[in-house]
Amino acid sequence: MVEAGFAITDITPPVGAHIPGGFSPITSTGVNDPLRVRAAVIRDENTALAIVGVDAVSLSTEDVLEARQRAEALCAVPSANIVIAASHTHTGGPANDVLGTDSDEHYRRHIIQQIASAIALAQTRCVPCELGWGVGEAAGLAWNRRWVLKDGTHATHANPEDDAVIGRAGPDDPQVVLLAARDLDGRILGFVGNFTCHCTLRGGRAFSADYPGAWSDQLEHITGAPLVFLNGAMGDVTQVNRDKGFAYPQKGEPVIRRFANKLTGESLKLLADMNFTDDVTLGVASEVIDIPFRKPDAEQLAQDRITVEKASPDDYSREVVFARERLLLQEYIDKHGTARCEVICLRLGELAIASSPGQMFCAFGLAMKEQSPFPATMVVSLANGNIGYVPTAEAIAKGGYEPTLCRGSRSAPEAGDLIVAASVRLLRQLT
Repeated sequence: MVEAGFAITDITPPVGAHIPGGFSPITSTGVNDPLRVRAAVIRDENTALAIVGVDAVSLSTEDVLEARQRAEALCAVPSANIVIAASHTHTGGPANDVLGTDSDEHYRRHIIQQIASAIALAQTRCVPCELGWGVGEAAGLAWNRRWVLKDGTHATHANPEDDAVIGRAGPDDPQVVLLAARDLDGRILGFVGNFTCHCTLRGGRAFSADYPGAWSDQLEHITGAPLVFLNGAMGDVTQVNRDKGFAYPQKGEPVIRRFANKLTGESLKLLADMNFTDDVTLGVASEVIDIPFRKPDAEQLAQDRITVEKASPDDYSREVVFARERLLLQEYIDKHGTARCEVICLRLGELAIASSPGQMFCAFGLAMKEQSPFPATMVVSLANGNIGYVPTAEAIAKGGYEPTLCRGSRSAPEAGDLIVAASVRLLRQLT
């Protein structure tokens, strides 16, 4: 017999805390909607799994490991069986060091505790249940933001009407994958939902969970059950569409509502046709791989030191920010050598979850889904820590924003293929 429980805890920072995601610190002036941790615990007599979504731009690998250990100490879910994923909201709190914004140690400790508490609370709410899953589509919400130019290079957020632009440089993924749990009386307990798009819709100086929070809240308003959000391979996918004739809003409350309405509508369609069963095989397989770094060259670092020495502390120009980033990256490389990349795959019946700590480019997510032996697979970015952007080798060679060398984009060109290979290998182990 399978059991499931869901819980929500709050991680909204105090007003005045910084919002990360930009080149300079953004001081918050209010709260548009709360930031939360949403957790699901699904278990049978042999295996207990936890799936956690966090309204944060990213979480450090060290913080994720500590949160998992604390959760294990509070309840019967093994640390190795816990997937913790950041939504990548750009209007979250200072949960990690991002470009010009440093994390806040006190806030990070609070998130760690709230993750552990959410998992422990979800476990106490576990009741016998049935699980169901469905795969749908929410087209017209998100697009690849990289473009091919006539000179062979790539640019991020180029204007498609520019004569130098040939076409999009990569795919998008409109697939919606939904897992639902209901008790034996038919009451929905909660959902796990997977969609692929940067959380850059809201903007501004107020804290917001962006579209994942709106999707979860709207679905909970209708069904009484929360949704744990897992972002897909969204490293090069955003809501911005600059094609001529595109008439929908792309920033602020109107686009948040559009996303929430469309994702909720698709969720309800999937729920209406969902087949539920209590005959569910649970499983977990994981592997830690070492990801090589792209390294700043000595000449560049020497110039970066000069740039930083000449700059004032409050200079957040692109040149200065990336100079600082490369210097900090070199310190990190000297200390760690390689990046710890933990790939965790879960099986929940005929549905699989493949999670890893990078902002994977969309092509990698589609490759995982295509090679997965399961009928449905959720690909999850920024889970089990954070190794930054994972661009394709072509993207690294052709340029654009995402491959720009910094702490948030440091992986070697082969990183994506290594993660895909490990994910597929683990998924096959679970069959």
